Amino acid sequence: MTAIVLCASIAFLDGLDTQSIAVAAPIIVDNLRLTRAALGPIFSAALLGAMIGALTFGPLGDAFGRKRVLTFATALFGICTVATAYVQSYGSLLLVRSVAGLGLGGATPCFIALASEYAPLRSRAMVTSLIWAAFPLGGTAGGFLNAAILVHFGWQSIFLIGGLLPIAVALVLLLWLPESLRYMVATGADPARIDAVVARIRPGIPASRRDVANQERTDRVPMAHLFTEGRAATTLLLWIPFFTGFGSLGIAVLWTPVLLRDRGFPLSQAAVVLGIHGVGALIGMGSVGRLIEKFGALAVLLPSFLLGALSLGALGYASVSLPMMAAALFLVGLFVGAGASGSIALAALTYPTEIRSSGIGWAMGAGRFGQVLAPLFAATVVAAGWASGQMFLVFAIAPVLGALAIVALHGRAALAVAVR
Repeated sequence: MTAIVLCASIAFLDGLDTQSIAVAAPIIVDNLRLTRAALGPIFSAALLGAMIGALTFGPLGDAFGRKRVLTFATALFGICTVATAYVQSYGSLLLVRSVAGLGLGGATPCFIALASEYAPLRSRAMVTSLIWAAFPLGGTAGGFLNAAILVHFGWQSIFLIGGLLPIAVALVLLLWLPESLRYMVATGADPARIDAVVARIRPGIPASRRDVANQERTDRVPMAHLFTEGRAATTLLLWIPFFTGFGSLGIAVLWTPVLLRDRGFPLSQAAVVLGIHGVGALIGMGSVGRLIEKFGALAVLLPSFLLGALSLGALGYASVSLPMMAAALFLVGLFVGAGASGSIALAALTYPTEIRSSGIGWAMGAGRFGQVLAPLFAATVVAAGWASGQMFLVFAIAPVLGALAIVALHGRAALAVAVR
C-alpha cells in the first residue's frame, strides 16, 4: 500500500504542475515582455521533455532500478520547478521547463510499473485507474490552491511550493519506497527478501522468483511487435484517440487562463475555473473503466469523444461569463477526460499480455506528442489573429477524429471481442 500511495502522489504532482504553468504563464510572458505567441513554446517545453522522459526513463529503470530512477526523476522535476520562479529570460524559461518535464515524464513509466507490481493481482486494474485519477485530482487541488497563492503570495510562490513538494516526495521515496520486485530478481537480491515481497503482494496465489523473472523477460519486447501479426493498422488507429484526447485536454487547461485574462478576469478566478475542470476530469477518468466493463468500449468512448468535441468548441464562446466557462470546462474534463482515460483501458484490451506494456507505453507517447503539438498550433493561430471562438472550434475537430478512430477500431476483427 505504501508503494501505491507514493506512486499516486507523483501523478498528483503532475496534475498540480499543469495547472501551475497554465495560471502563471500569462504573467511570466508580460514580465519578460513577450508576445502571446510565445506561450505555445512555453507550454510545449515541459510536455516535450515529458514525452522524451516517458520513452527513455523506463529502460533506465530496468537497468538501474525503478526506485532509483523514480527518485532521481522526481527530484529533478522539483528542482527545475523551483528554478522556474527565478527565470530572467525566455531561453532560461524554456530550458528549466523542458528539464522539469523530462523529470516528470520520466517518472511516469517507473511509478506505473512499480504500482502495478505491488498491487494484488485481483485489484491491479482498479489500482492503475485510481493512480491515473490522481492526475485530475492534482489539477483540482492546484486550481483552488493556486487561486489562494496568487492573491496572497504572488506567482513565484506557485513554483516554490510546487517544486518543494516533489523534492520532499523524492526524500520520502528514497527512505520508504520499496525497490521493484522484478529488478531485485534480475540483480540477484536476497532470496528471502524477494519471497517475502511476493507473499505480501500475491496472498493466496502460488508465486516464486522464477514467475517474476519470467514476467520480467516477457515485458521486454521490441516495439516492432506492435506492428506484426496484423496489428499495424490497429496500433496506428489506437494512437489517434490518445493523440487527440490528451492534446485536447492540454489545450483546454493551458489556454483557458490566457482567454479569461484577455476578457478581463483575474487569474485567481481562472485558477478556480481550472479546479472545476479537474473535478470533471476526475469523475470522467475515475468512472470510465467501470463503464467500459459494463457497456463496452464503443458505447462509452464514442459519445464521450463527440460530447467532448461539443464542449471544447463551446469554450471560446463561453468565456464571456465565468459560470459558463466553468460549466464548459467541467464538461470538457468529464467527456474528453473519459475518452482519453478510456483509451488506456482500450489499449489494455487490445494487446496480448506479452506486448501490453509496450503497447500502452507507446500509445501514451502518442498522447504526450498531442500535448506538445496542440499549444504550438494554438500559438500559431493566435499569432495569425484568429478569434478565440474560431480557435476552439478548430480544436473541436480533434475529439471527432478520436471518435472516428474508435468506430474504425470497433470494425476491425482484432477488436471485435474486446470492444463489445
